Amino acid sequence: MNPTTQFLISLFVCCAFSACEVELKNPEISLSWELIKNYDSPEGNQHEARFTLTNSGTSDLTSDNWKLYWNQSPRDIVRVEGDPDIKIRRINGDFYEMKPKPGFRLKPGASTSVLMVASYFMIKESDAPVGIYILNKKGDTKLLEEVHIAPFINPEQLQRNKNDLEPLATPENIYDQSKNLKVLPDEKLYPFIPHPKSITQEEGYFSLELIPKVFYSDNLNNEERYLMEGLGRKMAKVDKTEDAHIVLNLDESISKSEGYALTVSRDQIEIRGKDKAGIFYGITSLLGLMDLKKNQIPLCQIEDAPAYPYRGMHVDVARNFQSKETIQRLLDVMASIKLNKLLFVLTEDEAWRLDIEELPELVQVAGRRGHTLEENEYLQPAYGSGPDPENADSHGNGFYSREDFKAILKYAHKRHIEVIPVINFPGHARSAIRAMEKRYETYMKKGDETEAERYRLIDPEDASVYKSAQFYNDNIVCVCKEVVYDFYETVLEDIQEMYAEAEVPLGMIHTGGDEVPKGAWTNSPICKDYLKNYPEIKNIRNLQIHFFKKLTKRLESTNLKIGGWEEIVMEFDENNQSNISDEFANGKVYPYIWNNLWGAQDLGYRIANKGYPVVLCNVTNLYFDLAYNKDPRESGLYWGGFVSEWDAFSFVPENLFISTVRDNMGKPFDVEKDFAGMERLQNKNKKNIHGIQAQLWGETIKGRKMFEYYYIPKIYGLAQRAWQGMPEWSEIQDRGARDRALEKDYERFINTIVQKEFPRLDQPDKKYAFRIPAPGIKIESGKIYMNSPYPGMSIRYTTDGSEPDNSSEKYVQPFESGTQIIRAKVFSNTGQSGCDNHIIRENE
Repeated sequence: MNPTTQFLISLFVCCAFSACEVELKNPEISLSWELIKNYDSPEGNQHEARFTLTNSGTSDLTSDNWKLYWNQSPRDIVRVEGDPDIKIRRINGDFYEMKPKPGFRLKPGASTSVLMVASYFMIKESDAPVGIYILNKKGDTKLLEEVHIAPFINPEQLQRNKNDLEPLATPENIYDQSKNLKVLPDEKLYPFIPHPKSITQEEGYFSLELIPKVFYSDNLNNEERYLMEGLGRKMAKVDKTEDAHIVLNLDESISKSEGYALTVSRDQIEIRGKDKAGIFYGITSLLGLMDLKKNQIPLCQIEDAPAYPYRGMHVDVARNFQSKETIQRLLDVMASIKLNKLLFVLTEDEAWRLDIEELPELVQVAGRRGHTLEENEYLQPAYGSGPDPENADSHGNGFYSREDFKAILKYAHKRHIEVIPVINFPGHARSAIRAMEKRYETYMKKGDETEAERYRLIDPEDASVYKSAQFYNDNIVCVCKEVVYDFYETVLEDIQEMYAEAEVPLGMIHTGGDEVPKGAWTNSPICKDYLKNYPEIKNIRNLQIHFFKKLTKRLESTNLKIGGWEEIVMEFDENNQSNISDEFANGKVYPYIWNNLWGAQDLGYRIANKGYPVVLCNVTNLYFDLAYNKDPRESGLYWGGFVSEWDAFSFVPENLFISTVRDNMGKPFDVEKDFAGMERLQNKNKKNIHGIQAQLWGETIKGRKMFEYYYIPKIYGLAQRAWQGMPEWSEIQDRGARDRALEKDYERFINTIVQKEFPRLDQPDKKYAFRIPAPGIKIESGKIYMNSPYPGMSIRYTTDGSEPDNSSEKYVQPFESGTQIIRAKVFSNTGQSGCDNHIIRENE
């Protein structure tokens, strides 16, 4: 039996976050959904999926007493086959409806099915329908509770199309990928992550006193408190350095901003920092060195500073809401590994998450999602949020009050993390549009047309036809209306007030500015008139950059830096070819570059060479919402490929070509051939690499556990690269030698995560839901071999087909087994576990 066949007949027990996790009870309809196949067609990539409905109630289902609604990965419906009396349509975005036609009838206990043929492919359980609910004749809604999502086990379910070269995540493949990883002794690990620039270690330890004496100046009160909390004990302040166990001193002789020097001797610890941030990072290094059990710190001398001033994490709380506490837990992890920017996506098509005092409709309408086709009071369901706009457990509902937001700002500021708010315009603006339409209708009913129009964001006569990246047809504001800019300024003024009240400086905003679909504004009467006054806008698509130009002009008085995705500096010529504009290369506009595929591998360098300070956000390495691998149980998107901690760690900011190793379909790149004519980063413009950032878009992320699972341990690779910059192995010209050096470095890195970082996240009082991978399993010469992609974590297994737990047999060495089914899981030291893997022996 070959490895692929063994994988295909595996049991596929669902991972903790799979789409089929929740099973509820409904007396009227039970539903099963099965992906039949993905395939190529003359019209492009398509897939087929079968819905089977069973009347589980006691009365007939008829043409007028039920409809079903749900969300799923948005796909265009090509056709519907099967029961001729059932119709399916995509309403907008990822929102779908199934309803009966006249004459439909289904008796109690009977079943019927329909086949939906739709565009693109599906290979993940997280692609399947979610949040399915029934609407009855009275207009009442209820989540379906009998829902079964069939496992993805066949080749035509697991492969996207004939060009899909990404290997399957079989137990055998996982074993082969991990077979060279060994458990390393402590002396071969990094001292902490990110690895410091320079460290000299000596024999011996500094033993921490019960109440350490500390010397510091009053302007370092915040840093001293963080140290005290990190050590978990009170400290006594002293007035002389010679009396102190720990000394914190600012030192301007340190050359680089945020740099520090840390000396641990037998009698004293000294941290010198260029600035307060430097002191703070010296403290995080000290805490990283500490033995949690023995309260000892090894003797050493460290000199350290970051490679890049921007070391960021992007978080989208609009698609699915995350609580204030969940964000604060993320900030704790970021602080511990020296990340210093949180790009906070508060607005998207699907929600507005920040209370704006002058515009309460933004959260009243766009902070909730529920069953609606009109969207007068709240937004339609998205990403499985369900029918109830008042359900506090729905990840579609929720927003940050002013006090919540200020608490996040303060929490981040104490940890030297800058929170950069994202207010998306002119695209991804559907939530704002719907909220302001509610405001418009409210004032029109009062007879106040002036106030009604004051913040109306659309041209009501716009007949433009377009489809956004998330399949919306109504998510673009009318940039030809002055009130759109008034709205943005009003929102920004309120955000500035919140920062001021929190006593936290606001230095930068991010406008989004991406993914305005072709076709926007083309049939807007207001824009047609507007363009007559601006004949220099020869291509209507340049209204996008025109909006950014006009907005930045209006915001000049704020002295804020302005960021946005790369599209903010792209303009179109008469042939619809995009080119980089140098108009904003004044040091105040920061393009964030996500696209390094489809011929745009050099885009970040082309923009940096134009003089822009850029933040590299490459999809192939730094999109943390992309699934870890191709296992259908691993939730996540995959339009840009798959991203694991390896991809983040192996990222090379100043030579992207050697770390862009495959395309989104798994096809390897030939660096010399495929990137031969592309633009390299000029030495003089290396200073324009302002930093790097990882993205965590929220479409598939439901709640804190999934949130943490997605970013841990990927975030450690981000931290290592953002702080260290160019690793030594990146300078090796021979690819084979370079890859071997990278693998050796990665082995140290992943061992450090398992042995040092995971234990800090697995404490009884504060457990994080970090990812624990499925183990590798292989049969060779009649013996069962197992390994873990995270070396050193224990593997427990069963040979009777039951699910392994903490009491199951621990894998120590290869063994012979006469049983047919071997199941195994990887466990942390405190018993947390991940997905299981399952292998079936061949018959003798």
